[in-house]
Amino acid sequence: MKTFRELFCEKHGIAYERFERVLLWRCLHWPARPFHWLLWMNRDYYSADFDFIRGVGDLRSRRGFHNEAAEFHYHPANRGFLRTVLRMRVSSQRLQSVFEREISSTQTTPPMAN
Repeated sequence: MKTFRELFCEKHGIAYERFERVLLWRCLHWPARPFHWLLWMNRDYYSADFDFIRGVGDLRSRRGFHNEAAEFHYHPANRGFLRTVLRMRVSSQRLQSVFEREISSTQTTPPMAN
């Protein structure tokens, strides 16, 4: 079975190297989007987000998503006023919905018995 990264990149026609940046933009909280260019100047600002996206990208099933989300929540770089109060970070719910959509599109259910 393919990883989430492989499924997402194949479906959307993006290179594996762009996976993290594409998902970062797609999963940012709305209030963070206008300030993304400013926050991007500090390369370490998004380290927790990239670790989260990278970890989810390696998953092959739904089983490990909640562990990755918990690690993101407690990540040392996921602190501070901008990230916690103003939500200038990735939305774990958005990432989960993208993840669920891609994973469920590849998993088939067994046929119903008559």
